[in-house]
Amino acid sequence: MKLLTRYSLINLLVMVVIFFVSSCTLYFFIKVILLREIDGDLGGIEDKIKEYVNTYHTLPNLYALDEEQINFYPTGEQKATKEFETVRLYSKREKKLHNFRKMAFPLQFNNSWYRVTVAKPLEGMRHLSHTLLTISVLTILITILIAIVINRFMLKRLWKPFYQSLDVMRNFKLGKTGTPVFPETTINEFAFMNESLLMATEKAEQDYLLLREFTENASHEIQTPLSIIRSKLEMIIQEEDLSQKQSELARSAFTAVKKLTRLNQSLLLLAKIENHQFDTAQVINLKTKIDEKLEQFSELWESQQIKAAWELEEATVFINPELLDILLNNLLSNASNHNIPFGHIFIKLEGTQLVISNTGYAGALDQKRLFSRFYKQSLNSNHNGLGLSIVKQISRVSLININYLFANGLHSFVLNW
Repeated sequence: MKLLTRYSLINLLVMVVIFFVSSCTLYFFIKVILLREIDGDLGGIEDKIKEYVNTYHTLPNLYALDEEQINFYPTGEQKATKEFETVRLYSKREKKLHNFRKMAFPLQFNNSWYRVTVAKPLEGMRHLSHTLLTISVLTILITILIAIVINRFMLKRLWKPFYQSLDVMRNFKLGKTGTPVFPETTINEFAFMNESLLMATEKAEQDYLLLREFTENASHEIQTPLSIIRSKLEMIIQEEDLSQKQSELARSAFTAVKKLTRLNQSLLLLAKIENHQFDTAQVINLKTKIDEKLEQFSELWESQQIKAAWELEEATVFINPELLDILLNNLLSNASNHNIPFGHIFIKLEGTQLVISNTGYAGALDQKRLFSRFYKQSLNSNHNGLGLSIVKQISRVSLININYLFANGLHSFVLNW
């Protein structure tokens, strides 16, 4: 839900509640005021009746005065109490039961007490409630309509610089677009946001350039001494006058240097991928590329006594050629290195999906850590644990979705794009 939509809903809800509460409060106070007015009118009728009795020494005739209903009930020597109440009586004008405000008071006549009741209809209260309800509903509807219009035009216009800044940030790419240009705005909050975003992007750009420079320098500075060490160790191993112990030590050092070289290359490759240094992408015939890899790996699988089967359909993928080569190499190498003697590898390509499956010693792998750096199913493994991490990073930057499945003794990596 957008911020403007959420704000509008909350604003409208608050307004409806306020109008409802205010309408109920207004109705209550007007009702109290009208009842007091009617009680005052009934008190005036009481005064007129008493004045009539004192003047003419007789009770007034019982006939309808407007809608007032007056009745006299003798109580003997017992004096009635004065009281007010709201009752339902029959209205002669509307010919149905209606709410009346009724007043009862004592009256002395000819040495006897009477209980006099005077009732007046409360038609105004009913009309008042209908009027207030109508006004409240109309006010709420008009307010909602005005709020929708304001949110659609006024607020959308006010928030336009915010969304423009978001578009600038969405299109910003490190090392490609340069310094982002944010829209001019007179709103202090948006101006402060743009200033903060500009500072953050400039700092990120500087850090990116420094990291990229470090990666390039490290690739050269580390690989050079490692190559020298490897060549020197190869020369030492080839010496004929070495003792068996010296030869074993040299071979062990040579193996360690080779492992360190692979580790360094893998870490540098990960850094380059994360820094988007493989930008050039193109449409590649995936079936042709896999055919090339099958030819390259066939000798390895034959030596490892692994049977490979495949089912390939014509398919294309939009990816950097170098990254695709690394991706396939790592997946096929993973299927080979973690297989069993007389094991199997199955490859299926159809549509926009590639599945590479292999048999293996272990059961299902830990899916939460599978693509993490340096993850190894076995602590004694000779591999550096970066192969699948590289696969994951290549898939991410190439907009390929990769998943791991384990079923029927097969480890499967499923790629969709």
